[in-house]
Amino acid sequence: MRPYLTVIYDSFHEAFVSRVLYILLLALTLVLLAIAPLGYETKRMVTLHRMSIRDVPSFVQELQQQESAEGENPSKRVVALASGPLKELVTAKSDERITRNQVNDVVDGLNSVLTQKEFYSEAAWKDVRLGEETKVLLKQGPDKLTGDDLSYLNRLLMRDAFPVYLGNVPAEQLYLTYPLLWEPLPLPITQEMFATTVKYMLTAFIDVFVGMFAIFVAILVTAPIMPRTFEPGAIDLLLSKPISRSLLILAKYLGGCAFVLLSVTYFLVGLYLIVGWRFDVWSNALLFCIPVFLFQFAIYYCVSVLAGVMWRNSIVSIVVTVLFFYACFGIGFLKTSVFEPFIINPSRLVRLVDTDEGLVGVTQVGQFVQWNESLESWEVVLQSERRGPENFAMQSILIGPIYHAPTQRMMYLQQPTGGGSRRRGGTSFLTAKWSGNWVAEEGPGPPTGASWILQDADDNVLIVSSAGVFLYEGDGTQKKANFLGFDIPLGGNNAFKRIGPGDGVPYFPPFAAAMDASSNRLLIQNQGTLYLLERDPKKGYVVKTEAQREEDGETAVGLTGKLAVVADEDGHVELRDAETLEVQKSFRPAGDTPPSSLETSRDGKYVAVLFHDGTLWLYDVEAGEGSRIDSDASAIAFNEGNLYYADNKTRVRARSLSSGETLETYWPESDWWRFTYDWVIEPIYYVFPKPGELNNLLKYLVTDESTSSFQGPQSTGDLREVRMADNIVMPVVHNLIFICVMLGITCFYVSRLDL
Repeated sequence: MRPYLTVIYDSFHEAFVSRVLYILLLALTLVLLAIAPLGYETKRMVTLHRMSIRDVPSFVQELQQQESAEGENPSKRVVALASGPLKELVTAKSDERITRNQVNDVVDGLNSVLTQKEFYSEAAWKDVRLGEETKVLLKQGPDKLTGDDLSYLNRLLMRDAFPVYLGNVPAEQLYLTYPLLWEPLPLPITQEMFATTVKYMLTAFIDVFVGMFAIFVAILVTAPIMPRTFEPGAIDLLLSKPISRSLLILAKYLGGCAFVLLSVTYFLVGLYLIVGWRFDVWSNALLFCIPVFLFQFAIYYCVSVLAGVMWRNSIVSIVVTVLFFYACFGIGFLKTSVFEPFIINPSRLVRLVDTDEGLVGVTQVGQFVQWNESLESWEVVLQSERRGPENFAMQSILIGPIYHAPTQRMMYLQQPTGGGSRRRGGTSFLTAKWSGNWVAEEGPGPPTGASWILQDADDNVLIVSSAGVFLYEGDGTQKKANFLGFDIPLGGNNAFKRIGPGDGVPYFPPFAAAMDASSNRLLIQNQGTLYLLERDPKKGYVVKTEAQREEDGETAVGLTGKLAVVADEDGHVELRDAETLEVQKSFRPAGDTPPSSLETSRDGKYVAVLFHDGTLWLYDVEAGEGSRIDSDASAIAFNEGNLYYADNKTRVRARSLSSGETLETYWPESDWWRFTYDWVIEPIYYVFPKPGELNNLLKYLVTDESTSSFQGPQSTGDLREVRMADNIVMPVVHNLIFICVMLGITCFYVSRLDL
């Protein structure tokens, strides 16, 4: 054993004396010193910014409506004291699109009001429910407050007056600091989001700096180790001892890895201490990234070792390793950046709805498709509105559709990601009527923060928004007036009648809502609180039961006569009593993968939960048992004793709930591109090593996130956004097999050499 330890030490020492190593260590040290002064501080929130206002166009509409009402109200106080641009925008009452500059005018106008002592008026706020903190400051008297205290009070008064639009503004503002270089920079994130944001930034930073730059330098440093082993004199001295050739090669390989282990450990431990000291984010998972980067280097180094043994030239070893890197990158790029986003995923079904005219699906890019039996293919029958690159994903969340049989219309909402649209109304309410084909038409403007569209047992359409539950009383069209030959849309909010509740609102998106079609009860989850709503003939929806969850993350919910089902973003599925909302059972069918949708059968006997990794879990309420029925599903829908689910991107199966048999399959024929993907790209990608995909494992360790949203920074956190589950285990297994195979070939080759 001792001779092999000596070989490992010699390999490590050979790399350690390299000048390139000292350049690398110097670069790592300079980077650590550069980021060490970075820090943050918190201050009381005394101003507003763009992210403080949810749905700016609807907020302006609210100001306009209240400003034209009789009597004193908060909107009139805002308009009276606001700067010129905001006052002009409100009084103009234009239906034109709000521009980016006008959004800034709204924010600047509100901030100008925050400094005014005359803002508060008892008559204006007499009908406003004031918060406890607001009441305490009012007792001190606005006339006696100055500076930040006055601005903070006025901000609280605005929050209480407009809870739907300003109710979720945090009490504190975070600032990024860097001494001697810049003034504290305000950050558009809350204290709760700060640690997660830092972890995401860490992941991106170390993936680029360590995963690419440092490992490439390490390959340069360690490439000469193996060729020098076969130099005259060196190999003779080694083989003069009773040691195995294969073990000699493995010892040299481990010596090179030990060098990289030291460099990566130095950098990541330093980064861990700096981030913990300056940002108070002690991410212990960052230390687990050390073996991940060592493993990533080991993949490239086993190629370098084989090239060094065969050609005994360090330059050739480096070139072969670089070519190997580009080969891995090329295969991964073709699959994940060419075929999947531009060819495969655009046709992936993410919604299903059964209509009187047949089965309709919605693709990932927002196309409505319908099955053509004669052609055995999905035909595009309706193009939904998109915002952004269509080949990747809908840049708006499509909510629904539902099929309203009395009017023969599909109805759905489109909710922009990234906090709202600059157009008035933000979320759109749309319908599509069958008249030989599906014809789309924009309906009346929905209530502010409209996030769910549901249908009760009497075929009434309900919209659940930030302000509560609304009954849709329209006919699926938007009323228009003809002026000089043009159709001018008229205001549509009168088509929605608020029917409760009085407690628990406003709901802050992304919240979750579901209906029990047998009893017309509603289940709503908002910021960790569950509300069970029952409909009173006179009062509308009222809160019957309220329960607090231990976690306040995003969820998907469902409701039957016996169970209230809550699936959270960590993959837990809670089965709660439908009356008391107490937890009865808990499952985790897909590990920590978040759900994308949750559906219940109309009779309440079955619950289906679809997860972002494709896992489809079906629970039999009467039998009290659940089972996984698919691992590649992307859409689900119940209808008349059957469960429809899409898998393999475009295939749809109809499964009998009673027998479990597949009754019908909708499976289009593959075109040339799909054939190439299935039979060429996928097999090559499967057997090829995947060193680049270890960044998924890295992200999972640091952030505890196993899915990726297409929206990136624009993500609202809504579980209905198009996400892709990151495969964490497969790259590790495949790369480990590749290392073993390469080292095995190297050892076999050396054992057959005539030295």
